[in-house]
Amino acid sequence: MQKTSTLVSTILKTTKNKQQKATFVHDFEPSDSLIQNILNYSKSLTIKKSNFVGFIEVVAS
Repeated sequence: MQKTSTLVSTILKTTKNKQQKATFVHDFEPSDSLIQNILNYSKSLTIKKSNFVGFIEVVAS
């Protein structure tokens, strides 16, 4: 399985009063491979009810 990470970028700028101001990236869109990995994970996830422990989550991969 391919490892996927999400980059959250903030750029800190120094103002005249020595406080830091954060600017955020507003137009971020996830990559197609990230969306595909999430969809593949959801397709392989199965949740089964158990009489002894409640629910069992199984990822078939």
